[in-house]
Amino acid sequence: MTSPTPLPPGSSPRGTTPSIAGSSSRNTTLTATGSPSTTLTPMTSGTSQTPMMPTKLPPIMGKTLGLLAALLLAQLALAAFLFMRGSGFGAVQPDAPLITFDPAVVDRVTIQDGSGAQVELVKREGQWRLSGHFDFPASTSKVEALLKDLQGLRTRLPMSTSPEAFTRFKVAADQFERRIDLRQGDQELAVLYLGDSPGFKRLFARGGQGEAVFEVAYAAHQAGAKANDWTDKGLFALTSDQIAVLTLNGMVLSKTKAGNGSQEDSEDKVSGQGGQDRKGVNSGHGGLVSKAEDSDQHGQDPDAEDGGQIRKAEGGGQAGQVGPDLWVLEGETTEIDQVKAGDLVRAAANLNYLEVLGTEAMPAYQMDNPVVRLTVQPREGKPREFLIAKLADSEDYVLKASDHPWYFKVGAWAVKQLEEARKELLLMEPEQQAPAQN
Repeated sequence: MTSPTPLPPGSSPRGTTPSIAGSSSRNTTLTATGSPSTTLTPMTSGTSQTPMMPTKLPPIMGKTLGLLAALLLAQLALAAFLFMRGSGFGAVQPDAPLITFDPAVVDRVTIQDGSGAQVELVKREGQWRLSGHFDFPASTSKVEALLKDLQGLRTRLPMSTSPEAFTRFKVAADQFERRIDLRQGDQELAVLYLGDSPGFKRLFARGGQGEAVFEVAYAAHQAGAKANDWTDKGLFALTSDQIAVLTLNGMVLSKTKAGNGSQEDSEDKVSGQGGQDRKGVNSGHGGLVSKAEDSDQHGQDPDAEDGGQIRKAEGGGQAGQVGPDLWVLEGETTEIDQVKAGDLVRAAANLNYLEVLGTEAMPAYQMDNPVVRLTVQPREGKPREFLIAKLADSEDYVLKASDHPWYFKVGAWAVKQLEEARKELLLMEPEQQAPAQN
């Protein structure tokens, strides 16, 4: 029997792999038969050996890189498509005007809505008019505000650049909420389509030649398509300070200044008494101030106790100075209520209308039987006469002014105070009158 050959220290028999305490490295290889075999690489104390890294990527990382590559290719394809198309998102300049025009040269504005209503505004001799609505004056301030707002519309990121989306947003040439045409004579300057509203004071919009839809800060009511949206409602508007004389249903109210003793005619109108002493005016006319003595009227009195200053009148004003405006009812000696007279004058000054009816009188207007006859004489300019009659089968009234060819519909609230005015309602009761001053 052969004894085993002794091995030198640190060696191992061939074909065996000793286990080394501490750490080991496992390498997997294929044998000639295709079956895997595992080999342990000994790790000796005091030395280190870097493990071998796998030569093949994990499956998850490979899929991620594949997806990223596909996305990059898709982005490049989309960019190339937009570039070749020549419009759309790539062609939009941020914060650029949505439509470009010069408001100073616009002299014709046409506004249509989706229901077929249309209004045309034409500028002639510096005045905007409603050419299809009896050539009535339009509100210049409203038209100028429209042009300014349209010029200020700016582009942002487009909502869509697909023509198929125009109908969905209601900015198509045949389906819209508003179409606005701006012209200079027969030359088209700009076209704008306004569509659906995504929120308060927000609209989808598209320029007439544009292929992108934007969201803009605008409201449809700012571009009304009805004539009544553009009429000048302040056609007859005055302030009570601008009215000098008011004639209403036979009464004549005239305005004068209290304390003005230089004009005898004005004093007679103020007092309503031709024989009243012109040195003073009854203070009962709503706080009318009595006049001071002659020495106070012409200058300072050096002997006066107040150091030569003009002394105060009893009514609180200064004698010799012009006082507040007063309304006087001509032909009456009885004092009138200044508050009621002022309210009546304001009602005449603020006459407003609901709509323009036309230039031809109709039997329903009943203008041969007016309920109000009013004449307003301004401080400057010619007087204006008004006839107001009850509109048949309606709660409203019809107004005709002497200096205009149109007939107007007027609300009952604007006529009631004028229709019911009577001098008896203006006269103060005896117990209301202030005692006469000596």
